[in-house]
Amino acid sequence: MALAIALTIAVVPPLAYGVASYQLLNGKIQFIADMQAARVSKYIYAHEALWQYQKLRLTELVELHTTSSVEIEQRIIDSKGKLVLTVGPFPGALQLQASAPIRVAEKTIGNLVVASPFTQKSLELLLLGIFTSFLGAFAYFGRAIPMRKLERAVRQIENARDVLARRSAQLNEAQHLGKIGDWSYNFGELDVYWADEIYNLLSYQPDTFRPTRDAVMNLYKEGGATRLLDVQAEVIRYGVVRSIDVPVQRGDGTIGHFAITTKLRTDSDGRKTGIYGTIQDVTDRKTAAEQLEKLAFHDPLTGLANRTLFHRRIDDVFARSKRTGELGALLLLDLDRFKDVNDTLGHAVGDALLVKVAHLLARTLGNAHFVARLGGDEFAILLEGVTGMEECERIAAEIVTVISGMTVLDRVEVTVGTSIGIALIPDHGTTSTDLLRNADLALYRAKEEGRGRFKVFESGMDEAVQEKVALALDLRNALANDEGLSVHYQPQIDLSTGRVISYEALIRWNHSERGNISPGVFIPIAESSHLICDLGYWILRQSARQAKQWLDEGVPAPAIAVNVSAAQIWNSDLVSDVSSVLDETGLPPELLCLELTESLLVDQNETRVRSVLKSLKQLGVSLALDDFGTGYSSLGYLTQLPFDKLKIDRIFIDRAPESDRAIELLRGIIALGRGLGMTTIAEGAEQQQEIALLQELGCDQVQGFVYARPVPPNEAIAFALRLDANVLAAKIKDQQSPRAATAQA
Repeated sequence: MALAIALTIAVVPPLAYGVASYQLLNGKIQFIADMQAARVSKYIYAHEALWQYQKLRLTELVELHTTSSVEIEQRIIDSKGKLVLTVGPFPGALQLQASAPIRVAEKTIGNLVVASPFTQKSLELLLLGIFTSFLGAFAYFGRAIPMRKLERAVRQIENARDVLARRSAQLNEAQHLGKIGDWSYNFGELDVYWADEIYNLLSYQPDTFRPTRDAVMNLYKEGGATRLLDVQAEVIRYGVVRSIDVPVQRGDGTIGHFAITTKLRTDSDGRKTGIYGTIQDVTDRKTAAEQLEKLAFHDPLTGLANRTLFHRRIDDVFARSKRTGELGALLLLDLDRFKDVNDTLGHAVGDALLVKVAHLLARTLGNAHFVARLGGDEFAILLEGVTGMEECERIAAEIVTVISGMTVLDRVEVTVGTSIGIALIPDHGTTSTDLLRNADLALYRAKEEGRGRFKVFESGMDEAVQEKVALALDLRNALANDEGLSVHYQPQIDLSTGRVISYEALIRWNHSERGNISPGVFIPIAESSHLICDLGYWILRQSARQAKQWLDEGVPAPAIAVNVSAAQIWNSDLVSDVSSVLDETGLPPELLCLELTESLLVDQNETRVRSVLKSLKQLGVSLALDDFGTGYSSLGYLTQLPFDKLKIDRIFIDRAPESDRAIELLRGIIALGRGLGMTTIAEGAEQQQEIALLQELGCDQVQGFVYARPVPPNEAIAFALRLDANVLAAKIKDQQSPRAATAQA
């Protein structure tokens, strides 16, 4: 009897604790292995080709479960036994392992192994065994061991049971946090066992819903029941573990997506007795995956297809065209002067404009054709199954008409238009690269011919573009080497005195091989190749040097006017450039006038424009609003921004003497400028009748071919001296005329 009691005391507690600890830990790591293998299988299913090399994403997947209080090591091993990935600390030589197969498309491609250290448990078990052995020895030899020691041993056993209970509770909490519930089904029974967590996940009440096999199968929607039964049949047949995502109807009527994992259950004799597994709510994950897919293939701003999806679609069009002979076309378009709108009104309005255009394209084309945003303000349209060129041109013309015109964005009126380049499939390219290049060439030609139109690709366009590229390179070299560029000066005449009062500086380019190149050709090239800021600074510096030279030589009226581009406001430090040029040349700032076109001033609230103009005025230079009445500006600019001069565009002067309405309009503009204390300058006068009308209406100054064209510095000064001489001679003649009349009398 004493021996039995001693053996019971020495053996039973450590044995019970060891068995319980082993079962709990082994069950836990097996559950983790099954769940993690299912997660990895789902990921690999979408990335099967190169999954072994996507270690960062695999690490993120398996690390999601490492919040457990037990440190574990997880290893992914491929079907050849090669270690793919290890996550977590090494558990040591004494460890428990559990593995689960990683399967994709009914094929095992590897295993996920979970290992947990057993050293601590072994040490605890050893210490408990030593302790209970001493207790058993005392009980056997002396029966004098105090009962309180026995009670202490009992309490330790109870504490061990409490630990087991707490860890079971932690596992249940982990299931709750992970939205996982366990289920089981014994063959031949009517009901499926559901854990409480499944009722919570599916919003059913245990007292109102009985989970019979048929009732459970009816919850799976969109063919989910059939697919699940097929998977479970494979599990039963081959003893493998499988997971499948199926839509399930919740108790509140909504549909959620759940991952169901199934494993075979056998008895001690190896007979198949049932199946069991887990169900996990993956609705959020599936929604996130759908959103990621949308982000991967759609433009987040407009909702249109992006460049990636466009290339996929165009490859499909090429394949179908090659197989069936079906015709197609690529329409490549961008918005005319979108950069000006974006720079002046800000990116928020620019984005709103892109969204508006996307809606117009979608509404015009419907679902018949494919529309994508390639980036910036560039859009692509794939016309599929077209009958020929006439249909392509009809659609292109409709798009130009729909997009062109005035639109209101954020209470600001914006004039927008588009140009389109067309390339046919397969006539103008048999690869996406060739087709895009040729459509882009056609688009370039459409913009060259005046914007707001479409152009079909033609052979030879490539040569024209290459010539533009070559000119841009030559212009860059001309700036760098200061060769071939010069500044001509067009006099500005004071109508009250008839004398030259200042000069407008205009750049000219004498190419070493091509000769004189028109500013209308190389200025747009400078803008498109981002040379305009360097070119503007060069003109400013050369003109200031020339004006200072005239001042030193005593030339009368050496003031100059220099044009400033919008790019110099937005993409360079214009104030610093002007200040450094004035310091370098010593030119008094009052002799420098900067002319800014009103297209720069679309947004009267734009703080950068206000700040730059204010700083320029503080330097002492004067400011002129050029091309007044031809752009976007409102009359508010004339009172809110510090302009000194108002330049009247030629469109208001050309043939004005022949139209009463034109005369009244011109009279109003001049009166407006004079009323605001601004000097009015008429541009482009070519006839004496126009000069007479401008004098009659009270215009202050004029420049135009009627007086002089832009000429080199020496010729400009010579013209000014001749004009002064003519004015002086006229005055002398006027003074002599009364004397002659008196003598004759």
